[in-house]
Amino acid sequence: MPDTRPGIKFENGVCIGCIHYEKQKATDWAVRRNELEKLCQKYRNSNDGNYDCAIAVSGGKDSHFQVYYMKEVMKMNPVLLTVENIDSTETGRKNLHNLEESFGCDIISHKLDRDVLKKLTLHTFEKYGAPTWYIDSLIYAFPIKKTMELGLKLLVYGEDVNYTYGGKYDQETSSALMQPMNDVVKSIQNELIKDKIVSEKELESATIPSVDQCKNYSLEPIYLSYFTPWNSHHNYEVANRWGFHHLGHEYKREGTFEDYNSIDSITYLLSEFLKYTKYGHSSTTQMASRWIRYGMATREEMIPTVKKYDKILDQGIVDGFCSFTNISIRKFYEILDKWYNAELFEQDTDKIWHEKFKNGIGL
Repeated sequence: MPDTRPGIKFENGVCIGCIHYEKQKATDWAVRRNELEKLCQKYRNSNDGNYDCAIAVSGGKDSHFQVYYMKEVMKMNPVLLTVENIDSTETGRKNLHNLEESFGCDIISHKLDRDVLKKLTLHTFEKYGAPTWYIDSLIYAFPIKKTMELGLKLLVYGEDVNYTYGGKYDQETSSALMQPMNDVVKSIQNELIKDKIVSEKELESATIPSVDQCKNYSLEPIYLSYFTPWNSHHNYEVANRWGFHHLGHEYKREGTFEDYNSIDSITYLLSEFLKYTKYGHSSTTQMASRWIRYGMATREEMIPTVKKYDKILDQGIVDGFCSFTNISIRKFYEILDKWYNAELFEQDTDKIWHEKFKNGIGL
């Protein structure tokens, strides 16, 4: 991972994510498993015979692993909480349904207000470079609110991305209380209301409960990655055994070298590509970094892969976004131009952007 990733730290040229990954090789996972068992025992059958806990899911490979581990290994009875997307791939819909069928779990899905979504998707792209701000806000807010509404206390998330990849809150912890503070969702609600883009009522469902509200309720959100070794490729292999489908049989994405990550929506992936324009790396860099850590490839093998794929903006993303927001492709690229980092890129006379840096080397 490059040093342009927000909040990342390096020690002797090694990023904090890789340092943490090495530390976990010495973790006593049997002790962690016992910690989780005690936590599950605390909440098992504690809700009048209904659900024992809630799991925040998208339907992807990690969601399958989370449900598998909590239901089949820990013998909990979870309810699954998810948020509707801008658009969904057929594979994404099948995978969500598979979670219900294969594990016998109920899924509660938050339906999007499409009018609010349409207004905010274009506005937050143009003004903040964050086209999925509304959906991301809901992804953080809905599981917390719904868990408390159902009278549950234990809410299960997958990995702690700040600890795994680097970020502001990168200390290892089982608690996910601080997850909404990881800077993925900027606090722009007041600006949106003040500018009359949407009303306070329209943003109510996307307002994330505060840490104090969660504490007062005694909500206990946890990262499953604290209790069991977390390896996204291993999760994919486990998910396959439970009926998970990758995207390759439906759609071939242009900007990545694999087909099992972030496959629920094509349009949503604009937020991933914007990491490239702002920081010079996108989803291919992240996946390549994982493969190197897992020993699946060498850094030397992955550098040309990153160079080939990271800069590609999938045409399906552009078409989907323009269709949903009702703007022209020309207008789309005019907005996108605003979010290229001039320290990392330069634009030629035909408005085409070129990297100033070299993959694997830097500026």
